[in-house]
Amino acid sequence: MKWSWVARKREESKKGLASSDAELAERLKQRDEHAFLSLYDLHRSPVFRFLMHMTGSITAAEELTQEVFVVILEAMCAGTVGQFDPRKGTWEGYLLGIARNLARKERRMLHRLVSLDSILETPESNHLLQKLSEIQVGDVETSLVARCELTALSRAILELPDHYREAVILCSLQEKSYRDAAQILRCSEGTVASRMNRAKAILAAKLQRSTGNRLNMSEGRQGKEGAGVGAAIEANGK
Repeated sequence: MKWSWVARKREESKKGLASSDAELAERLKQRDEHAFLSLYDLHRSPVFRFLMHMTGSITAAEELTQEVFVVILEAMCAGTVGQFDPRKGTWEGYLLGIARNLARKERRMLHRLVSLDSILETPESNHLLQKLSEIQVGDVETSLVARCELTALSRAILELPDHYREAVILCSLQEKSYRDAAQILRCSEGTVASRMNRAKAILAAKLQRSTGNRLNMSEGRQGKEGAGVGAAIEANGK
């Protein structure tokens, strides 16, 4: 689904941005098209980032992001937007809750095979790469190592069970507080903290194994290269 009309009306919609979640909700109840466009402009990016990390696919994240806003659009047209209560949470949290359900459904239905190559080219991942590596520009070797570590970390996060992965993405990658994450995940702050602790332990173990495997492979390659050089020297000596 392509929303060409969103791009055409974006500038116009900015003139009518809501000053609060409550005001935006009220305008949506009145089926205000500009309110919907404001909602899209304000919250598309965090929804997309969440779905990108949840699915491991930019294509899937784009499709599901549109589905999230289709849910709101259909609710607005049906007059059921009142299900959102600004006294109990934010629009961002409400949208991320919808995104969470869609991502779980996507994984159950398709079991989509993940390719991280495109994700690693996004600005979000480049920012994470900079934080991870803390390198100086031009340090190619360190950059490659950091990129390898980021790939391993991304795969490890994607392999986590849903409830652990959601907590890690919200609290670590999107820097939500435990309180905000608890509202989105519909659980207690203590449950979020418990999931984070367990997820960190699982990730640490996975990354340790991944690092060990890389070191073993590297030592094996070096051993073969050394044997090849030794054989060549011996042959030349004869």
